[in-house]
Order: sequence, then structure tokens, then C-alpha cells
Amino acid sequence: MDVALWFLALGASVVPIWILWRAGRKAKMLDLRLAENDSSLLEEDGLIITQMNAVPPGTQITHNAHVVMVPDNGPQM
Repeated sequence: MDVALWFLALGASVVPIWILWRAGRKAKMLDLRLAENDSSLLEEDGLIITQMNAVPPGTQITHNAHVVMVPDNGPQM
């Protein structure tokens, strides 16, 4: 019975340690990707961009906008 309790205690200790390690690793990778200006962060699931720094003056930010690329056919009259 004592051995089973030790395994239960070990299992109960490993899970929180693993959660903390995973969160730290995820935060470290996020910091690295931010430092490298990784543009794929804008489309990544689970990340919500709430603040943008170093945008040109006069920039208008529209939340949840769908961007549609339209080909430029040259000057139109």
C-alpha cells in the first residue's frame, strides 16, 4: 500500500512540474519569435494581439478585419 501511495504522490508532483515547464518553454519561444519579428504570429491560433508597437504614425488598426488582396490592373479612368 505504501508503494502505491508513493507512486500516486510522484504522479501528483510530476503533472504540475510538467505544466510549469511547458508554460515556461512556450513563453521563451514566444519571446524568441517576437525578437525575430516572426510574422506568422499574426495568424497563429491561441494568440490574440492586443498591442502593436512601432507602427507608422497615422496607422489605423481595425480589429478582426479580413484582408482581401485585389490585383492592381493599372490606372483606371
